[in-house]
Amino acid sequence: MRLQMRLQLAAVAASLSLATALSGCSSGATSNAIGAGAGSSAPASSAPAGSAAVPSAGQLQGALLAASDLGPDFTAQPGDTTAPTNTPAPTGCSALTDLMNAAPSTSPNPAQGPDAQVILEGSQTGPFVGEFLSARPQPVLDRNYPAVVKALHTCQELNFPTGSTQVPFQLSDFDMGTSGSTAKHLSGTVQGVPINGYLAVDRLTPTVALVYLYLEVAGDSPQTAKTYFEQAVSKVQATLQQSATPASV
Repeated sequence: MRLQMRLQLAAVAASLSLATALSGCSSGATSNAIGAGAGSSAPASSAPAGSAAVPSAGQLQGALLAASDLGPDFTAQPGDTTAPTNTPAPTGCSALTDLMNAAPSTSPNPAQGPDAQVILEGSQTGPFVGEFLSARPQPVLDRNYPAVVKALHTCQELNFPTGSTQVPFQLSDFDMGTSGSTAKHLSGTVQGVPINGYLAVDRLTPTVALVYLYLEVAGDSPQTAKTYFEQAVSKVQATLQQSATPASV
């Protein structure tokens, strides 16, 4: 069971690394973000004239799935125990891992904006659902998001670190059923036990990108993965749209 949990945490770390690639951070910043818990305290950025506003940290946090959204069997993992710091990034797909390991930009305040994340656990063997939101100025996502999508498209294998070993996952294209999303099905085996997952990215607004992870031990439920993804997308869009609507007087 401990190995299964390490697998889950490693996959979450990889997913969060991908999220920070969208916002120009390094994988070192990723490790710190995992240890920090629910979300970044970075203030929302001022949008340039003509650009969409960047949501606040509170708005992003409110847009995340809650355990109750997925059912009574789910619980939210404590933010300070989601993964150890200094979790190594996966290997096996240089196009993607190069983005994960890229040094942060040195230009002043290049990618300021909040991040929020949640890990929901259905049972000891899953499913595990990870949702990671990054809010950045529109020009930042205009530049970084297409590169992440292109890199993810090319990936056919990722090797996830699990303690002293690495577990290879084969990646194949998967249709999440929503326009604009890019997704992969991950399949691997540990000690004869199949591990299946789904990793997806989507740009939900001009200033908000989503990374979604679904992981299951000894099973594979693609329709459930799609359903939870659709719930995540719908909640983000509804919450941020409501936040952007001026209050009636």
